[in-house]
This record gives sequence, C-alpha cells and structure tokens, in this order.
Amino acid sequence: MIKIKNLKLRFPQSINLSIDELFIEEGRIFSIIGPNGAGKTTLLNIIALFQKPDDGNIEIWGQNILNMKDVVNFRRKISFVFSQPYLFCGTVYDNIALPLRLRGVDGAKAVDEMLGLFKIGHLKSNMAKTLSQGEKYRLSLARAFVSRPKLLLLDEPFLSLDRVYKESLINDLRGLIKPNGVSVIFVTQDQTEALTLADTIAVMKDGSILQQGEPQHIFTMPASKEVADFIGAETLVEGMITRKEDNLCFIKAGDNFLEVVSTYNEGDRVLACIRPEDVIIARQIDSNSARNHFKAKIIDIKPWGLEYKLNLYCGFNLIASVTKQSIKNMDLKVKDEVFAVFKATAIHLIKR
Repeated sequence: MIKIKNLKLRFPQSINLSIDELFIEEGRIFSIIGPNGAGKTTLLNIIALFQKPDDGNIEIWGQNILNMKDVVNFRRKISFVFSQPYLFCGTVYDNIALPLRLRGVDGAKAVDEMLGLFKIGHLKSNMAKTLSQGEKYRLSLARAFVSRPKLLLLDEPFLSLDRVYKESLINDLRGLIKPNGVSVIFVTQDQTEALTLADTIAVMKDGSILQQGEPQHIFTMPASKEVADFIGAETLVEGMITRKEDNLCFIKAGDNFLEVVSTYNEGDRVLACIRPEDVIIARQIDSNSARNHFKAKIIDIKPWGLEYKLNLYCGFNLIASVTKQSIKNMDLKVKDEVFAVFKATAIHLIKR
C-alpha cells in the first residue's frame, strides 16, 4: 500500500532524513521505533503532507502523493493523532463529530458508536478540556476513527500515560484496528508498545531505517550493533570464531569460549548478542546443562521493571534478568559466585 523510495530531506543544523526504501503493507500495524531525534515524526509528517521532502517518492494507493493535485480528497482518507491531544473548546461529543461535520455528514450514529467503543460514553456531554489525560487520548482516538480512515497515523500516542492505562488502551485499540482493516503507522520510543501493537517494526536512527521486519525477528536477530543497543540486547561480546564443527562455532570471548549455532565461518570477527531473559542463573549445574555454562561473579543487583538485573563477570561482562522470587530462593547477593547458563541457539551473531 505504501512504497517509499529515495526519500531525502536536508536540514542545515540537524540530522538529515534519508530513506532508500520502505514498504508498508495494507491492513497492517506498522511501528517506527527509535531514539529521540531519529526522524520518526518528520517521516510521519511527510506521509501526512504536513512537510515536503527535497527528493523521493511516496506511493500510496497507487499514486505518488508528493505530486498529487487533489490533496483534500487524500487527507479525508487519513487521520492523524498527535503525541499531545489537540482538542477544541467544546464537548466530548462535539470533538468526535468534528471530522464528520467538516465533510458535511450527519454522523450522530457514528459518534455514538465511537463513544461506546472507546469507553467514554459517560463523558459525552463533558467539556473536552476537563478530561483526564487518559480520557483525552481516548477522545483523540475516537475522533480519528469516526471518519473511518483508510490510513491512521499515530505520533507517540501513549507518551504520557501510566503503564496500566496504556496497556488497557493499546489492547482496546488493537481490537478496533484489526477487524476494520485500517492501515496504521505509529512512531514510538517505547519497545513494549511496539511489541504489543505492531505487526511490523522498522528501527530508525539518524534519519535512516536500520532494519525492518516482524517484531520477534527484530528483537532476537538485530542486524547491527546500533539496533542491538536500542532494542536492549544488554550483553554485546566482541570475539572471533576460532573453530567450527558443522554449524557450531567456537568464539573466543574474553577469558572464555562461547559455543554458538551460526552459518558464519572460522576467522570471522563477530559481536555476540545475548538477551538477559535467555540467561539462567544457578547455584550448581548438571550434565544436561546448555552448552554455555560459566562460573560467574555477581557484580551488581538492581531492580529492572518487575524483575531484577544481575551484572555478572564470567571472563566477559554478562547481564541476566531474574525474578524477585529467584533472588530470594537462591539467596543471591553481590560478590556471590554462581553459574550462568544459556543455549548455543540463544546467541545471535552480528558480523563485524
């Protein structure tokens, strides 16, 4: 549905936007993730025709939108939700009805439907400016959906919401998007949002797309160190493949050897990516342990979301995540010696 090629936008004193190719399928939820200043919102603004690029093509529904004459008709097929809800001084009902009124449509039934779907029916007659932040986001989304857009653009739509409310809204939103076949592009810095909502993810940095694919592929097989850093592959170990037996590689890493399943060859210099959740901590190991098991010293223990992060040294630095119950059951403390265990298939290699 959306094909972007050779898109360029140059800025005198900031990062330039440069996207060689990007393809977004119709009916999919596509997330662009990346750090602040990556160019995510700029790209969204160009797709919405709020900003004009210097070069390139953006083809949507079979036509290059950068050269189209009927811009008004195109914009009527899309909706844009900003990171901060822009509401006018009126009731909740009036705000939702606005897109239909601008189109000359009597949309009382559609407005009532949106009030119900986004669970704000009880606020129908309230002034929009009096709503809580979460309610304002629901109102913004209801207003975006009421015109039945073919394409929905979301610019960090959950930015200032607390975790519980955010999870509830994301679940409600996905339940609305998929049955209606709406194509969605949303940008975010929050990996959890992208994993929960998106069918496809593109990682963006310094104005360029670094990697695009299904969420699980991006998070387990980052294509570069930059992607690995952003998606939270906490352990990145530099090494070289010194020996290979069939598809099992032996990598010199610090004072130890990693055993990794890979198609790379002997002599290749690589980065070994190990996600914290793939590392098992044990007081002792048995003969059935995974191929990689190292004596490790606990350097630090810190809270990490609902779990704890263990900073270990086992000839190289290694990060593991464990539950609070595991900390208690194993009586883990800083300076303790434990075993760190992970499978040969749990390591992803990036060629240097």
